[in-house]
Amino acid sequence: MFLLALNNTIVAAATRRSMRAAGTLTSTSTAALLNRQKLSSLAFSTTPTLLTRTRNSNNLRSFTPLSKTTRMMVSSSTTTDTEVTPQHEEQQPTSSSPLRATTATSSSLHTVMVHRNRQSAAFREGTPLIFGGSVGTTFTEHCLDDGGGTTTSSIPMGSLVAVVVDRNPPPKNKGNKRDSRGRRDTRGRRGGKPSSDKKVDVIAPHHNFNADDFETEHRGMIQQSQLIGYGVFNPESMYRVRILCHETMHPGLTKEIRSIRKDTQRGSSNCGKSDEENALQLILERKISDAIYTRLAMQLPSGDVTDTYRLINGEGDGLSGLAVDVLGGKAAIVMSSAAWCEIHKDTIVNVLEKCLGEHPLYNEGSADDLDIVWRNTPSRLKQDGYEVASDESSPDNDDESVDFVTNSVVVSTESSVKYLTYPYSDGQKTGFYADQRENRLMVAELCRDKRVLDLCCYNGGFALNAMIRGHAASAIGVDSSQDAVDASVANAELNGLAEKDISFVKDDISSFMKDVIEANEDEFDVIVLDPPKLAPSLSSLDKASRKYHALNRDAMNLINKTSGGLLLTCTCSAAMTQKDGGQYFLNIVNGAALSARRRVTLLRVSGAAPCHTQSPASFPAGAYLTAALFHVGPADK
Repeated sequence: MFLLALNNTIVAAATRRSMRAAGTLTSTSTAALLNRQKLSSLAFSTTPTLLTRTRNSNNLRSFTPLSKTTRMMVSSSTTTDTEVTPQHEEQQPTSSSPLRATTATSSSLHTVMVHRNRQSAAFREGTPLIFGGSVGTTFTEHCLDDGGGTTTSSIPMGSLVAVVVDRNPPPKNKGNKRDSRGRRDTRGRRGGKPSSDKKVDVIAPHHNFNADDFETEHRGMIQQSQLIGYGVFNPESMYRVRILCHETMHPGLTKEIRSIRKDTQRGSSNCGKSDEENALQLILERKISDAIYTRLAMQLPSGDVTDTYRLINGEGDGLSGLAVDVLGGKAAIVMSSAAWCEIHKDTIVNVLEKCLGEHPLYNEGSADDLDIVWRNTPSRLKQDGYEVASDESSPDNDDESVDFVTNSVVVSTESSVKYLTYPYSDGQKTGFYADQRENRLMVAELCRDKRVLDLCCYNGGFALNAMIRGHAASAIGVDSSQDAVDASVANAELNGLAEKDISFVKDDISSFMKDVIEANEDEFDVIVLDPPKLAPSLSSLDKASRKYHALNRDAMNLINKTSGGLLLTCTCSAAMTQKDGGQYFLNIVNGAALSARRRVTLLRVSGAAPCHTQSPASFPAGAYLTAALFHVGPADK
């Protein structure tokens, strides 16, 4: 059987060579030069893709771009990965150069070989992100050459790759030379580090070979390696590979993808759709289906109680860089923060539409339609080596469908509390965060007949839950944004709450708390402090720590001095949450209590709602939210 298969492969290769010689075989170009425009870095996309409606038979409504367009741009720091040898090391490009804008065609197979070490063991066990330093070698196998010796300088951005690990242990690090006394040789270094202050990117050697070249050593290296799984490659990102399918977790899916790649090698691929697209579609179908059943296990959605939740949460659901929120059972908001999502946008939308159409609760003959809206995060995409640019043209003013899309409001329900959300708006937010669902419920249960203060109230979630589910005596919400205050007032009216019981104030929370402290009048039994992200990175941690300290100190001074009360204090900064395993933030709150001269007791520490799933293999990397509940004791007289 082996000789027969080999003979068939040789015959197929000979046929391709004869076709090339006759000029009848061509290959699709895998590269396109990119325009070099730049877009200012934004926290979120301020304008979602403008869309027009198309009806599908399964009662879903998908969207296609109308006049706004997005395209891939390459940042000025672009470098090209090429095979590096000592004699060519100085010839490596140092200025920016265009990357291939498109993914590989069905005529190429890409492989990434990582070093065998502790990290590669973690990759096999489920870690989804591979950094550049872990990549040892990359390969491109050209299965349909054009006869001109086509080569690539690196694997194109967004390409599906097989991730393998070398079975041989890595050579000893020659950089750690030691002298006759066994001391490390640090000549030419400062403190044992390279003397140059310039950041040096790790460039793995890249090799090209043809499918009909059976004697190349590169084929032997790949065949002797161990498969980890399949992922998407990005030569410009610190995450060189985002693994989407681990062989240990999805052996059946891995077998299907391996079969597709073998078809590519034999030249028997599906001409209507690239093999890469077929393989990626299989992965997306499996992962999105798994995510749906994971939420069903959480009873999400749950009838009239909760129809708003996170359906896909990046690495937690095995799709790094992709998140999807369902709002009101009416709209699925896709949030893209990785280059591969933008490159494979059409495939993602098509598969998501298919899976939602087969959803057991969204496919029961309901008259409601589910829209798919695409949003992205330009600042994070830029970090991933991908920039988004939008044309300045506007849609025709007489297109009523556009007005409907941009102005439509969706009523979302969470824990039986209703909210107005804006999935189609031009603003940067949709009007809802699903990550605090469990914490809102938890606090509400402790609010009966209590006076509640909701600081940084956004859409009034904690205050509304305290009144509706917790039967609080009164609630005040404070936010510095007038839009947030208006939204909170509208949500209170939507839920039939009287103004005398709940109110919302536009003010800076620091100024508000200082004014109340100086007036020495109002005190509260329950205070929720949920500020926006104050520490977006480790470099801003010190400044953010001082801000958290001051805010928590002032909040404690507003707690009932006679009987004490509860403080739920939150941080949505991953740098703060993950520092010292979470102890760092708790120490800040404890320091604030000392400054306020109030005794505190930690009652509970929680995170995001369970629909914000996390990968156990990479925890706590995905943890960003900390909600710590304290009892603040009475003030000493």
